[in-house]
Amino acid sequence: MAVRRSDKPPTKTDDDTTNKTTKNDIFASCSFSSLGLDPTLCDQLRERMGFEVPTQVQAQAIPVILSGRHVLVNASTGSGKTVAYLAPVIHHLQSYNPRVQRSSGTFALVLVPTRELCFQVHEILQKLLHRFHWIVPGYVMGGENRSKEKARLRKGISILVATPGRLLDHLKNTSSFVHSNLRWIIFDEADRILELGFGKEIQEILDLLGSREQGSMSKDTALSKTHEFERQNLLLSATLNDKVNHLAKISLENPVMIGLDDKRSQLTSLPEHSGSLGSDRDDADYSLKITGPSVGDYNLPTQLNQRYVKVPCNARLSVFLSILKHLFERETSQKIVVFFSTRDAVDFHYSLLSDFQYSPYSQPEAELKQMFLRCKTFRLHGSMGQEDRKTTVQAFKTEKLALLLSTDVAARGLDFPKVRCIVQYDSPGEATDYVHRVGRTARLGEKGDAFLFLQPVEMDYLHDLEKHGVSLTEYPLSKVLDGFPLSGEKYNVRNKKFISTESHPWVVSLQKALEAYITARPNMKQLAQKGFCSWVRAYTAHRGELKNIFMVKKLHLGHVAKSFALKEQPSLVSKMMQRQTMKRKRDEKQKGQTKRRKVARKA
Repeated sequence: MAVRRSDKPPTKTDDDTTNKTTKNDIFASCSFSSLGLDPTLCDQLRERMGFEVPTQVQAQAIPVILSGRHVLVNASTGSGKTVAYLAPVIHHLQSYNPRVQRSSGTFALVLVPTRELCFQVHEILQKLLHRFHWIVPGYVMGGENRSKEKARLRKGISILVATPGRLLDHLKNTSSFVHSNLRWIIFDEADRILELGFGKEIQEILDLLGSREQGSMSKDTALSKTHEFERQNLLLSATLNDKVNHLAKISLENPVMIGLDDKRSQLTSLPEHSGSLGSDRDDADYSLKITGPSVGDYNLPTQLNQRYVKVPCNARLSVFLSILKHLFERETSQKIVVFFSTRDAVDFHYSLLSDFQYSPYSQPEAELKQMFLRCKTFRLHGSMGQEDRKTTVQAFKTEKLALLLSTDVAARGLDFPKVRCIVQYDSPGEATDYVHRVGRTARLGEKGDAFLFLQPVEMDYLHDLEKHGVSLTEYPLSKVLDGFPLSGEKYNVRNKKFISTESHPWVVSLQKALEAYITARPNMKQLAQKGFCSWVRAYTAHRGELKNIFMVKKLHLGHVAKSFALKEQPSLVSKMMQRQTMKRKRDEKQKGQTKRRKVARKA
């Protein structure tokens, strides 16, 4: 995305020198019109969407894409990649004479990994096409009504945004889907598409669309007589890996590299028998050769303040809530995104923060308890219904003071305006996951904070991040905790020579209140138990070298239970969950037997 009118680069009066340098590095000194875009489209970018100047990535990519070359864009999150590929496509389509018609079918195909990103790209398309009403945007994705999608495809969609699985379904089974005039295939967030296991689907899609051959317009249309062309493929990714490199090799022909010039990168020749996108094969013949900085090095924005919170497991929940409270009370208008490892953990913390009330005062006049966090709280994960997910994303974007609790479904591609802070409450695993999570803040030169929660036994993870050029400083936790009131007054840390985090009076008081709250509510207790079990399972799922850092046998599972405000020992929690699972299975079996008896009697 490009810079908004209200987000102009800082003037000399700014006191943040680092931020000034970063702004100048992010935004180009040219204009959109100087890149060769249609004047009406430039007006649309400026007036309708409020964009003033292009980013450096857009300034590099747009002229190359306009020229018709295949392009591989490797740029950090929040650098404006979406507009970089949509603007050239719209520029070409609006210039066709005669105009493109719905009956001509799909001219541009944008493949994205998630439904949320599909909605976001489609939303940007609608804004960019405001003055080009004859160019029709549309989307197809899993979770939507397939028959309605089929009807839209029958009418015709000029620029189609799609998730791989649903697109492949329509390519195979929807005969009215016209794609003979397809000119552009765009892979947005290609690394995430492949990480989600869509490698085989992508290969089938490429085979069905004949992406490796020169594209040509359908000869039965008047459009084809005027505009002969070759297929143009674009691949965009914030990180590179073997699968992305292989996808580039089989889909891009002599591509121009954007964002890799300083690394002097080049693609090696494609072997006669190429490997599979679905495999983890590490073969030098398929890799993108880099002579310079390692592919594993990530260029994070310098205005991103990255810190880690070292906290014992039994105090994690209390410290987590305390930091959130401190951040929201520090600023009256800000958004925070918190990442969890499991859906059950999201559901538990969402229910807790939506209803938990607490007052640290002991005076009678302060007995009336207040909501712990005075902000709108949202949740987002893959088990939610499609409409709920869409509503959540839109609502969080519009709120000024809001908290979003999410799994990694929100870690890629989504552009949430004015997100000031990212909290990684559960460890992200691979360094690439860390980079994409923090990429939701500090976008386009804005300041941002990132907090990573680590237990004392997990501190080696910092060394793993340092291998990729990611450096974090410790968060002053004791200073924040000392700022909270207790019995009507601030706790004076000078009264003791040393005090641990878990024994801090504020943490002890808050933990007791949380445990009492969970114990008194059976539904919340059940959510906490499910969250505990799924968290332990997720903790054992780390791969490679990270297995030596995140080891369950290093944990005190009793303390893990406390991080979900549970008083019971983990073994008792596990037995409860087992009994509940067995009871559910018995109930389902009995229902099945009853149903079969009824059917037998009717027969």
